[in-house]
Amino acid sequence: RMRTRVAIGSVAGDLEKYRKISDNAERVLRFTRDLVSYARPAQEKPEEVDLNAAVERAIGFCEHLLAKHGVKLHRHLGPLPRFLAVRQNLVQVFVNLITNACHATPVGGEVTICTRVEGAHVLASVADTGSGMPGEVKAKIFEPFFTTKPDGKGTGLGLSIVQGILENHGGAITVESVVGEGTTFTLRLPVVTAGDTAR
Repeated sequence: RMRTRVAIGSVAGDLEKYRKISDNAERVLRFTRDLVSYARPAQEKPEEVDLNAAVERAIGFCEHLLAKHGVKLHRHLGPLPRFLAVRQNLVQVFVNLITNACHATPVGGEVTICTRVEGAHVLASVADTGSGMPGEVKAKIFEPFFTTKPDGKGTGLGLSIVQGILENHGGAITVESVVGEGTTFTLRLPVVTAGDTAR
């Protein structure tokens, strides 16, 4: 019996070591991917994109995270024109924003994504009912390597990558946040078509 207890304890200890190794390996992999994305964004050629479809694809990637955090997601996706963009980059933008919103929102909170047209631009917003940000944090969130997450939980590159993608598309991202009430990121992208680039 003593030998059995020692063997079980040894196995449990080994499993815990393997779990820590796996967690650390995943953290390194995540950091490496973020660093590569930051240094060298996707090089695919722009194509005609349906922004609402990119949003839906990103939501699909984040469904498990929304469920894990007990966050309810609302969509208000208006009719949009198709425009030239790198599809995967836009999906990456929304995956990042939805992920951040989940991390900032307590169980039972909500994330709302809206899209609409405004003149020659499409607008998209990702709003959460999370903890919000004080002004000194809001001023730094797009800086590379700045993060409010605990050590090992974030690379601080996500929002910098998002901003770079928007700028590469001729667009912009802004943020509004109230401590204790939530945060809203608003994306603005120009409606560029093949006809525009041919001129």
